[in-house]
Amino acid sequence: MFDPIKPPAARRPEEALELVSQALSDGDLEAALAQYEKGALLAFWPLCWPRRDDPPGTPRRDDSDSDARQALTRVMALRLPLYVRISSVLESPALALVICERRVAGTGPDGERVWFAGHGCAMLRPQPDGAWRIAADAWRVETELPPDPPEIPPGIAGDPVPGEGQGGQPHH
Repeated sequence: MFDPIKPPAARRPEEALELVSQALSDGDLEAALAQYEKGALLAFWPLCWPRRDDPPGTPRRDDSDSDARQALTRVMALRLPLYVRISSVLESPALALVICERRVAGTGPDGERVWFAGHGCAMLRPQPDGAWRIAADAWRVETELPPDPPEIPPGIAGDPVPGEGQGGQPHH
């Protein structure tokens, strides 16, 4: 289906990663892919999801997935927001390295709890039209659920700081 509204173009390298995150969160695969150069490499490590044609129960692969469309489709299929936080940008006139953290958390369409997060980096190049596009994107994906926070015991009369460890003093 032809969409008459073109996806926004990243005018700064880090904006391309932000636009991918927004597009995937909104369920717009084409807008996410518009931020990548044709033939861009997208790799997940230390694990990758099984490919669509793998039989059920196939273990996760440790190789990289160079098909950006297939990889981003898997992320988008979770139907959960993708958060990105830019850590740093190293930019030259012809190339930029963007280091970031990404996170997806929530309940997936199958009712299962989903959580993955990790650091990543992307190499971007400026295009003739002035936009920046992703040439290579690496996502470090950790899937272990974070531990539940420890229980904080209630304060007692001898505590040195009243209310500390309990979220502070109540506001009235």
